[in-house]
Amino acid sequence: MYTDKPLRFFFDKLCSKSPEPGGGSASALTGATAAGLSGMLAALTINKKGYEDTQSEMKEILAKAENLKEDLLDLLQKDSEAFNDASKAFKMPSGTDDEKAKKEKAVAAGLKKATEVPLNIMEKSLEVALLAQRVLKKGNEMAITDGAISALFAEAAVVGAMFNVRINFSWMKDTEYIEATEKRLGEILEKVHSIKEEAVSYTIEKLKN
Repeated sequence: MYTDKPLRFFFDKLCSKSPEPGGGSASALTGATAAGLSGMLAALTINKKGYEDTQSEMKEILAKAENLKEDLLDLLQKDSEAFNDASKAFKMPSGTDDEKAKKEKAVAAGLKKATEVPLNIMEKSLEVALLAQRVLKKGNEMAITDGAISALFAEAAVVGAMFNVRINFSWMKDTEYIEATEKRLGEILEKVHSIKEEAVSYTIEKLKN
């Protein structure tokens, strides 16, 4: 489990010839970082003078941020496992008709798993962006930049995971699944980009003042 090892272990393996961890796991880590930043901004607002009216919302945001952070760290591990499963399926023998049928079934299952994990990373990272949007405008203004960076990292996690979703499409035969997934990708990308742009503009204006 990467999350049970020092952070350097993950980065050392990432910066090597090993095919995993890769972009999907890195995107999950970026999303978890974004969740941590939103959680920190909420935590810095709890019991802070001048923010009495936001206490219950900040506690809710902090709890959600902690859960999303754990979800994304779990997906970091699952992305590497999904890659390994798909790779094993592609290496299965296909000398006989029976072997070909088994391989085709295993490849389809492996590709779907390798698609669903980064898609889940996108979904969770969008949830993080929505938290950042809330905490940025109501949280402790002394840490406002952390909220903006949270939104920025959440978008980066979404875009990074999107590439890992789409790279599987060229080998998939289920056109209905591809079409439905593409539609969801578009929705997530549009929403997270809008949130990031708003967060950056809002923060820049606040810093000017």
